[in-house]
Amino acid sequence: MKQLLKFELKKILNKKSSLIAMALGLLLIIVSNIALIRGESLYLSEKNHLEGVAAIKKQTEIENSLTSELSEEFLTGFLKDYQLQSKNNSDEDYFSLIAPKTNLFSMIAANYTEWNANWSWEDLNKIDTENGVGFYERRIEKIDNLLNSEYSFGNYTQTEKDYWLQKAKSVNTPFKWGSKNTWDKIWDSIGILFYLLFVIGICIAPVFAGEYQNRTDALLLATKHGKNKLIYAKIMASFIFTFVYVALCSAVSIGINVALLGIYGWNLPIQLWNTIIPYQYTAIEICGINLLIIFLTSFLLTAISLLLSSANGNPMIVLAVDVILFFGTIFIPFSKTIRLWNRILYLFPIYSVNLKDVLKTYNSYQFGHVVISYLGMIFIVYMLITVICIFLTSKSFKKHQVGK
Repeated sequence: MKQLLKFELKKILNKKSSLIAMALGLLLIIVSNIALIRGESLYLSEKNHLEGVAAIKKQTEIENSLTSELSEEFLTGFLKDYQLQSKNNSDEDYFSLIAPKTNLFSMIAANYTEWNANWSWEDLNKIDTENGVGFYERRIEKIDNLLNSEYSFGNYTQTEKDYWLQKAKSVNTPFKWGSKNTWDKIWDSIGILFYLLFVIGICIAPVFAGEYQNRTDALLLATKHGKNKLIYAKIMASFIFTFVYVALCSAVSIGINVALLGIYGWNLPIQLWNTIIPYQYTAIEICGINLLIIFLTSFLLTAISLLLSSANGNPMIVLAVDVILFFGTIFIPFSKTIRLWNRILYLFPIYSVNLKDVLKTYNSYQFGHVVISYLGMIFIVYMLITVICIFLTSKSFKKHQVGK
Protein backbone atom coordinates (compact mmCIF):
# COMPACT_ATOMS: atom_id res chain seq x y z
CA MET A 1 0.00 0.00 0.00
CA LYS A 2 2.86 2.39 0.82
CA GLN A 3 4.38 1.88 -2.61
CA LEU A 4 1.05 2.54 -4.31
CA LEU A 5 0.59 5.67 -2.22
CA LYS A 6 4.06 7.00 -3.11
CA PHE A 7 3.44 6.21 -6.77
CA GLU A 8 0.13 8.11 -6.81
CA LEU A 9 1.67 11.10 -5.04
CA LYS A 10 4.44 11.20 -7.63
CA LYS A 11 1.86 11.11 -10.42
CA ILE A 12 0.17 14.20 -8.97
CA LEU A 13 3.42 16.06 -8.38
CA ASN A 14 5.18 15.13 -11.62
CA LYS A 15 2.58 16.66 -13.92
CA LYS A 16 3.83 19.86 -15.51
CA SER A 17 0.46 21.55 -15.07
CA SER A 18 0.47 20.70 -11.36
CA LEU A 19 3.96 22.08 -10.78
CA ILE A 20 3.17 25.33 -12.60
CA ALA A 21 -0.13 25.74 -10.74
CA MET A 22 1.52 25.06 -7.37
CA ALA A 23 4.30 27.57 -8.04
CA LEU A 24 1.85 30.25 -9.20
CA GLY A 25 -0.39 29.59 -6.20
CA LEU A 26 2.48 30.07 -3.78
CA LEU A 27 3.63 33.17 -5.65
CA LEU A 28 0.10 34.61 -5.42
CA ILE A 29 0.11 34.10 -1.66
CA ILE A 30 3.46 35.86 -1.23
CA VAL A 31 2.66 38.80 -3.51
CA SER A 32 -0.84 39.30 -2.07
CA ASN A 33 0.36 39.42 1.53
CA ILE A 34 3.16 41.85 0.75
CA ALA A 35 0.73 44.05 -1.21
CA LEU A 36 -1.78 44.08 1.68
CA ILE A 37 0.88 45.17 4.15
CA ARG A 38 2.43 47.76 1.81
CA GLY A 39 -1.04 49.15 1.10
CA GLU A 40 -1.59 50.21 4.71
CA SER A 41 -1.28 53.90 5.50
CA LEU A 42 -1.62 56.09 8.59
CA TYR A 43 -2.27 59.82 8.41
CA LEU A 44 -0.91 61.55 11.48
CA SER A 45 -1.89 64.88 9.94
CA GLU A 46 -2.85 66.11 6.50
CA LYS A 47 0.82 66.54 5.64
CA ASN A 48 2.32 63.64 7.54
CA HIS A 49 1.57 60.01 6.85
CA LEU A 50 3.26 56.61 7.05
CA GLU A 51 2.89 53.54 4.85
CA GLY A 52 3.38 49.80 5.07
CA VAL A 53 4.94 48.19 8.13
CA ALA A 54 5.82 51.57 9.64
CA ALA A 55 2.16 52.65 9.48
CA ILE A 56 0.90 49.47 11.11
CA LYS A 57 3.47 49.58 13.90
CA LYS A 58 2.87 53.27 14.60
CA GLN A 59 -0.89 52.81 14.76
CA THR A 60 -0.38 49.80 17.03
CA GLU A 61 1.73 51.93 19.35
CA ILE A 62 -0.88 54.71 19.44
CA GLU A 63 -3.84 52.38 20.03
CA ASN A 64 -2.08 50.37 22.73
CA SER A 65 -1.36 53.58 24.67
CA LEU A 66 -5.07 54.45 24.99
CA THR A 67 -6.23 51.82 27.50
CA SER A 68 -6.14 48.10 28.27
CA GLU A 69 -9.91 47.64 28.39
CA LEU A 70 -13.02 49.44 27.16
CA SER A 71 -14.65 50.18 30.49
CA GLU A 72 -17.71 52.41 30.66
CA GLU A 73 -15.63 54.99 32.53
CA PHE A 74 -12.93 55.08 29.86
CA LEU A 75 -15.41 55.24 26.98
CA THR A 76 -17.38 58.06 28.63
CA GLY A 77 -14.25 60.12 29.24
CA PHE A 78 -12.87 59.34 25.79
CA LEU A 79 -16.05 60.51 24.05
CA LYS A 80 -16.42 63.62 26.25
CA ASP A 81 -12.88 64.61 25.35
CA TYR A 82 -13.53 63.99 21.66
CA GLN A 83 -16.78 65.97 21.59
CA LEU A 84 -15.10 68.91 23.33
CA GLN A 85 -12.09 68.95 21.01
CA SER A 86 -14.10 68.46 17.82
CA LYS A 87 -16.08 71.64 18.57
CA ASN A 88 -13.09 73.79 19.47
CA ASN A 89 -10.41 72.68 17.01
CA SER A 90 -9.74 73.63 13.41
CA ASP A 91 -10.30 71.18 10.58
CA GLU A 92 -6.61 70.22 10.49
CA ASP A 93 -6.51 69.63 14.25
CA TYR A 94 -9.76 67.68 13.99
CA PHE A 95 -8.19 65.48 11.32
CA SER A 96 -5.17 64.86 13.54
CA LEU A 97 -7.49 63.95 16.42
CA ILE A 98 -9.42 61.37 14.40
CA ALA A 99 -6.83 59.76 12.14
CA PRO A 100 -4.55 57.89 14.58
CA LYS A 101 -7.51 56.52 16.57
CA THR A 102 -9.80 55.62 13.65
CA ASN A 103 -10.34 52.00 14.72
CA LEU A 104 -11.66 52.91 18.15
CA PHE A 105 -13.75 55.84 16.93
CA SER A 106 -15.34 53.76 14.17
CA MET A 107 -16.11 50.88 16.53
CA ILE A 108 -17.83 53.23 18.98
CA ALA A 109 -19.80 55.04 16.29
CA ALA A 110 -20.92 51.76 14.70
CA ASN A 111 -22.13 50.47 18.08
CA TYR A 112 -24.61 53.34 18.38
CA THR A 113 -26.09 53.04 14.88
CA GLU A 114 -28.68 50.46 13.94
CA TRP A 115 -27.50 47.09 12.65
CA ASN A 116 -28.67 47.88 9.10
CA ALA A 117 -27.44 51.51 8.96
CA ASN A 118 -24.11 53.11 8.11
CA TRP A 119 -22.38 55.30 10.67
CA SER A 120 -20.76 58.68 10.17
CA TRP A 121 -18.33 60.75 12.19
CA GLU A 122 -21.19 63.04 13.19
CA ASP A 123 -22.74 60.14 15.12
CA LEU A 124 -19.97 60.48 17.70
CA ASN A 125 -21.23 63.94 18.66
CA LYS A 126 -24.78 62.63 19.10
CA ILE A 127 -23.90 60.17 21.85
CA ASP A 128 -25.10 61.35 25.25
CA THR A 129 -22.21 61.30 27.74
CA GLU A 130 -23.90 63.02 30.68
CA ASN A 131 -24.78 59.85 32.61
CA GLY A 132 -22.31 57.44 31.01
CA VAL A 133 -22.45 56.17 27.45
CA GLY A 134 -24.06 52.79 28.22
CA PHE A 135 -21.87 51.15 25.59
CA TYR A 136 -22.63 47.52 26.49
CA GLU A 137 -26.31 48.15 27.08
CA ARG A 138 -26.47 49.70 23.63
CA ARG A 139 -24.71 46.63 22.17
CA ILE A 140 -27.40 44.27 23.52
CA GLU A 141 -30.15 46.66 22.42
CA LYS A 142 -28.73 46.68 18.89
CA ILE A 143 -28.59 42.87 18.79
CA ASP A 144 -32.14 42.66 20.15
CA ASN A 145 -33.31 45.01 17.39
CA LEU A 146 -31.61 42.83 14.80
CA LEU A 147 -33.30 39.68 16.08
CA ASN A 148 -36.76 41.27 16.37
CA SER A 149 -36.83 43.14 13.09
CA GLU A 150 -39.32 42.23 10.37
CA TYR A 151 -37.74 40.53 7.36
CA SER A 152 -39.40 39.94 3.99
CA PHE A 153 -37.82 36.48 3.78
CA GLY A 154 -38.98 35.41 7.25
CA ASN A 155 -38.23 36.29 10.86
CA TYR A 156 -36.21 34.61 13.58
CA THR A 157 -38.14 32.12 15.69
CA GLN A 158 -38.37 32.68 19.43
CA THR A 159 -36.01 29.73 19.96
CA GLU A 160 -33.42 31.35 17.70
CA LYS A 161 -33.84 34.72 19.38
CA ASP A 162 -33.28 33.17 22.81
CA TYR A 163 -30.28 31.20 21.54
CA TRP A 164 -28.51 34.19 19.98
CA LEU A 165 -29.35 36.65 22.76
CA GLN A 166 -28.00 34.28 25.39
CA LYS A 167 -24.89 33.71 23.30
CA ALA A 168 -24.34 37.44 22.83
CA LYS A 169 -24.84 38.19 26.54
CA SER A 170 -22.34 35.50 27.50
CA VAL A 171 -19.50 37.40 25.80
CA ASN A 172 -17.08 38.77 28.39
CA THR A 173 -17.32 42.51 29.06
CA PRO A 174 -15.77 44.99 29.28
CA PHE A 175 -13.84 44.17 26.12
CA LYS A 176 -10.07 44.02 26.26
CA TRP A 177 -8.56 46.74 24.14
CA GLY A 178 -5.41 46.89 22.08
CA SER A 179 -4.39 47.20 18.47
CA LYS A 180 -5.93 44.52 16.27
CA ASN A 181 -3.93 45.59 13.20
CA THR A 182 -1.55 42.62 13.22
CA TRP A 183 -4.30 40.03 13.51
CA ASP A 184 -6.42 41.90 11.01
CA LYS A 185 -3.66 41.26 8.49
CA ILE A 186 -3.18 37.64 9.62
CA TRP A 187 -6.93 37.08 9.24
CA ASP A 188 -6.77 38.55 5.72
CA SER A 189 -3.81 36.32 4.91
CA ILE A 190 -5.90 33.26 5.81
CA GLY A 191 -8.73 34.42 3.56
CA ILE A 192 -6.31 34.68 0.62
CA LEU A 193 -5.72 30.93 0.88
CA PHE A 194 -9.17 30.38 -0.62
CA TYR A 195 -7.70 31.01 -4.07
CA LEU A 196 -5.56 27.90 -3.68
CA LEU A 197 -8.70 25.95 -4.60
CA PHE A 198 -7.82 26.69 -8.23
CA VAL A 199 -4.51 24.93 -7.74
CA ILE A 200 -6.05 21.95 -5.94
CA GLY A 201 -8.66 21.58 -8.67
CA ILE A 202 -6.00 21.56 -11.39
CA CYS A 203 -3.92 18.96 -9.54
CA ILE A 204 -6.76 16.62 -8.50
CA ALA A 205 -8.97 16.72 -11.60
CA PRO A 206 -6.80 14.20 -13.58
CA VAL A 207 -6.45 11.63 -10.75
CA PHE A 208 -9.09 9.33 -12.27
CA ALA A 209 -10.02 11.21 -15.44
CA GLY A 210 -6.40 11.11 -16.55
CA GLU A 211 -6.53 7.31 -16.57
CA TYR A 212 -9.53 7.47 -18.89
CA GLN A 213 -7.80 9.91 -21.21
CA ASN A 214 -4.60 7.83 -21.35
CA ARG A 215 -6.67 4.65 -21.77
CA THR A 216 -4.92 3.05 -18.81
CA ASP A 217 -8.20 2.53 -16.94
CA ALA A 218 -8.67 -0.96 -18.42
CA LEU A 219 -5.21 -2.03 -17.34
CA LEU A 220 -5.59 -0.62 -13.82
CA LEU A 221 -8.99 -2.19 -13.23
CA ALA A 222 -7.68 -5.56 -14.36
CA THR A 223 -4.75 -5.58 -11.94
CA LYS A 224 -4.73 -7.35 -8.58
CA HIS A 225 -5.38 -4.19 -6.58
CA GLY A 226 -7.21 -2.24 -9.32
CA LYS A 227 -10.57 -2.25 -7.57
CA ASN A 228 -9.48 -1.79 -3.97
CA LYS A 229 -6.02 -0.70 -2.83
CA LEU A 230 -5.28 1.34 -5.94
CA ILE A 231 -8.47 3.36 -5.53
CA TYR A 232 -7.76 3.97 -1.86
CA ALA A 233 -4.18 4.96 -2.72
CA LYS A 234 -5.43 7.54 -5.22
CA ILE A 235 -7.87 8.97 -2.70
CA MET A 236 -5.34 9.06 0.14
CA ALA A 237 -2.66 10.56 -2.08
CA SER A 238 -5.05 13.31 -3.17
CA PHE A 239 -5.91 14.26 0.40
CA ILE A 240 -2.27 14.09 1.55
CA PHE A 241 -1.30 16.38 -1.33
CA THR A 242 -4.08 18.84 -0.45
CA PHE A 243 -3.19 18.90 3.23
CA VAL A 244 0.55 19.37 2.70
CA TYR A 245 0.17 22.03 0.01
CA VAL A 246 -2.40 24.07 1.96
CA ALA A 247 -0.33 23.70 5.14
CA LEU A 248 2.80 24.92 3.34
CA CYS A 249 1.02 27.93 1.82
CA SER A 250 -0.65 28.68 5.16
CA ALA A 251 2.74 28.72 6.90
CA VAL A 252 4.10 31.09 4.27
CA SER A 253 1.02 33.36 4.28
CA ILE A 254 0.79 33.68 8.06
CA GLY A 255 4.57 33.61 8.46
CA ILE A 256 5.07 36.74 6.34
CA ASN A 257 2.76 38.71 8.62
CA VAL A 258 4.21 37.32 11.84
CA ALA A 259 7.78 37.99 10.67
CA LEU A 260 7.01 41.61 9.75
CA LEU A 261 4.42 42.52 12.39
CA GLY A 262 4.78 40.10 15.32
CA ILE A 263 1.86 38.46 17.15
CA TYR A 264 0.65 41.22 19.45
CA GLY A 265 -3.12 41.21 19.95
CA TRP A 266 -3.63 37.44 19.79
CA ASN A 267 -5.84 37.50 22.92
CA LEU A 268 -8.07 40.42 21.89
CA PRO A 269 -11.81 39.68 21.53
CA ILE A 270 -13.31 39.47 18.03
CA GLN A 271 -15.89 42.05 19.09
CA LEU A 272 -13.23 44.66 18.27
CA TRP A 273 -14.03 43.90 14.63
CA ASN A 274 -17.76 44.29 15.23
CA THR A 275 -19.42 44.65 18.62
CA ILE A 276 -22.49 42.59 17.70
CA ILE A 277 -20.53 39.41 16.91
CA PRO A 278 -22.04 36.88 19.38
CA TYR A 279 -19.18 34.39 19.54
CA GLN A 280 -16.78 34.27 22.50
CA TYR A 281 -13.47 33.96 20.66
CA THR A 282 -10.14 35.73 20.69
CA ALA A 283 -8.27 36.86 17.58
CA ILE A 284 -6.02 33.80 17.51
CA GLU A 285 -8.95 31.44 18.07
CA ILE A 286 -11.09 32.85 15.26
CA CYS A 287 -8.10 32.86 12.91
CA GLY A 288 -7.54 29.21 13.83
CA ILE A 289 -11.19 28.44 13.10
CA ASN A 290 -11.01 30.30 9.78
CA LEU A 291 -7.89 28.34 8.87
CA LEU A 292 -9.64 25.09 9.77
CA ILE A 293 -12.51 26.08 7.47
CA ILE A 294 -9.96 26.65 4.70
CA PHE A 295 -8.71 23.09 5.22
CA LEU A 296 -12.27 21.71 5.32
CA THR A 297 -13.10 23.60 2.13
CA SER A 298 -9.95 22.25 0.47
CA PHE A 299 -10.86 18.70 1.49
CA LEU A 300 -14.41 19.27 0.23
CA LEU A 301 -13.06 20.40 -3.15
CA THR A 302 -10.71 17.41 -3.24
CA ALA A 303 -13.56 15.00 -2.52
CA ILE A 304 -15.88 16.54 -5.11
CA SER A 305 -13.08 16.64 -7.68
CA LEU A 306 -12.31 12.96 -7.11
CA LEU A 307 -15.97 12.04 -7.52
CA LEU A 308 -16.29 14.03 -10.74
CA SER A 309 -12.96 12.68 -11.98
CA SER A 310 -14.05 9.08 -11.36
CA ALA A 311 -17.24 9.64 -13.34
CA ASN A 312 -15.84 11.75 -16.17
CA GLY A 313 -12.99 11.29 -18.60
CA ASN A 314 -12.23 14.97 -19.10
CA PRO A 315 -10.23 16.81 -16.40
CA MET A 316 -11.25 20.18 -17.88
CA ILE A 317 -14.91 19.43 -17.23
CA VAL A 318 -14.05 18.49 -13.65
CA LEU A 319 -12.16 21.76 -13.20
CA ALA A 320 -14.98 23.78 -14.77
CA VAL A 321 -17.55 22.28 -12.38
CA ASP A 322 -15.21 22.97 -9.44
CA VAL A 323 -14.93 26.63 -10.43
CA ILE A 324 -18.71 26.98 -10.75
CA LEU A 325 -19.40 25.31 -7.39
CA PHE A 326 -16.72 27.10 -5.41
CA PHE A 327 -16.46 30.50 -7.13
CA GLY A 328 -19.43 30.90 -9.46
CA THR A 329 -21.97 30.81 -6.62
CA ILE A 330 -21.11 34.42 -5.80
CA PHE A 331 -23.34 35.39 -8.72
CA ILE A 332 -26.38 33.58 -7.27
CA PRO A 333 -28.61 36.25 -5.68
CA PHE A 334 -29.99 36.04 -2.17
CA SER A 335 -33.74 35.76 -1.88
CA LYS A 336 -36.00 38.54 -0.59
CA THR A 337 -38.73 36.07 0.34
CA ILE A 338 -37.20 32.66 1.13
CA ARG A 339 -35.10 32.49 4.29
CA LEU A 340 -34.16 28.82 3.80
CA TRP A 341 -32.61 29.64 0.42
CA ASN A 342 -30.42 32.31 2.01
CA ARG A 343 -29.30 29.96 4.77
CA ILE A 344 -28.32 27.33 2.18
CA LEU A 345 -26.50 29.90 0.04
CA TYR A 346 -24.42 31.03 3.02
CA LEU A 347 -23.10 27.47 3.33
CA PHE A 348 -21.31 27.71 -0.01
CA PRO A 349 -17.51 28.06 0.37
CA ILE A 350 -17.35 31.51 -1.22
CA TYR A 351 -19.11 32.87 1.89
CA SER A 352 -17.89 30.52 4.61
CA VAL A 353 -14.23 31.54 4.28
CA ASN A 354 -15.07 35.21 4.84
CA LEU A 355 -15.82 35.03 8.56
CA LYS A 356 -15.27 38.75 9.09
CA ASP A 357 -18.56 39.42 7.34
CA VAL A 358 -20.48 36.23 8.11
CA LEU A 359 -20.06 36.19 11.90
CA LYS A 360 -22.23 39.29 12.32
CA THR A 361 -25.12 37.92 10.21
CA TYR A 362 -26.62 35.67 12.92
CA ASN A 363 -27.13 32.74 10.56
CA SER A 364 -28.55 29.73 12.36
CA TYR A 365 -30.21 26.44 11.49
CA GLN A 366 -33.08 25.18 13.62
CA PHE A 367 -34.14 21.54 13.84
CA GLY A 368 -37.07 21.26 16.23
CA HIS A 369 -35.92 22.82 19.49
CA VAL A 370 -32.25 22.53 18.55
CA VAL A 371 -30.43 25.54 17.07
CA ILE A 372 -27.10 25.03 15.32
CA SER A 373 -24.90 28.06 14.80
CA TYR A 374 -23.44 28.94 11.42
CA LEU A 375 -19.96 27.73 12.37
CA GLY A 376 -21.33 24.44 13.68
CA MET A 377 -23.32 23.88 10.50
CA ILE A 378 -20.30 24.52 8.29
CA PHE A 379 -18.32 21.78 10.03
CA ILE A 380 -21.21 19.31 9.90
CA VAL A 381 -22.13 19.90 6.24
CA TYR A 382 -18.58 20.00 4.87
CA MET A 383 -17.44 16.86 6.65
CA LEU A 384 -20.62 14.98 5.72
CA ILE A 385 -20.40 15.87 2.01
CA THR A 386 -16.69 15.03 1.98
CA VAL A 387 -17.29 11.55 3.43
CA ILE A 388 -20.18 10.88 1.03
CA CYS A 389 -18.10 11.94 -1.99
CA ILE A 390 -15.22 9.67 -0.96
CA PHE A 391 -17.60 6.73 -0.65
CA LEU A 392 -19.22 7.43 -4.03
CA THR A 393 -15.83 7.92 -5.70
CA SER A 394 -14.79 4.42 -4.74
CA LYS A 395 -18.08 2.99 -5.99
CA SER A 396 -17.95 4.98 -9.22
CA PHE A 397 -14.48 3.87 -10.29
CA LYS A 398 -15.11 0.24 -9.32
CA LYS A 399 -18.21 0.16 -11.51
CA HIS A 400 -16.56 2.00 -14.37
CA GLN A 401 -17.20 0.34 -17.70
CA VAL A 402 -14.09 0.46 -19.83
CA GLY A 403 -14.84 1.78 -23.32
CA LYS A 404 -14.15 -0.37 -26.34
